[in-house]
Amino acid sequence: MQEEWKKIIHDTRYQVSNFGRFRKLNKKGYRYLTPFNKKGTLIYLVKIKDKDFNCARLVAHYHIRPLLPDERVYHKNKMNSDNYVRNLKIVSLKQLGKMTGHLSKSKAVVEIEKGKVKRRWDSARKSAKDLYVSYQTVMDYCNKKVKKPMYKLMWEKDYYKD
Repeated sequence: MQEEWKKIIHDTRYQVSNFGRFRKLNKKGYRYLTPFNKKGTLIYLVKIKDKDFNCARLVAHYHIRPLLPDERVYHKNKMNSDNYVRNLKIVSLKQLGKMTGHLSKSKAVVEIEKGKVKRRWDSARKSAKDLYVSYQTVMDYCNKKVKKPMYKLMWEKDYYKD
């Protein structure tokens, strides 16, 4: 398949290819844009006129068809950096939930005291509610990002692995 370039409506100097690449027309020729992650998200973005755009959505919009408001772009090979048009599939939110919902299951949390399990919760959210701390605090404790935590918390699977 040959690389095909289409102009982006937001600014006609920008173009998107069916290979998932982006470029901008300058006085000297084309300058290729590098996608980036913003704040650690797994969505690759490209900056056009000081606004960030989702790369996969732009490729799908210009090379497959415009997306409806309740539709999302799904990467068939599950690599968010691979925005090749044959790797992208437009799906509804419901379909996306069915395809990826199993990946977001809750993990059990345990509180350790003197080397033994003191309490157990089915999820980080439930433990945060019982301990009167934020969900993010529980996540940080379990992921060992806090040097001196108030509670000794860890993921249940890590406790039984050790």
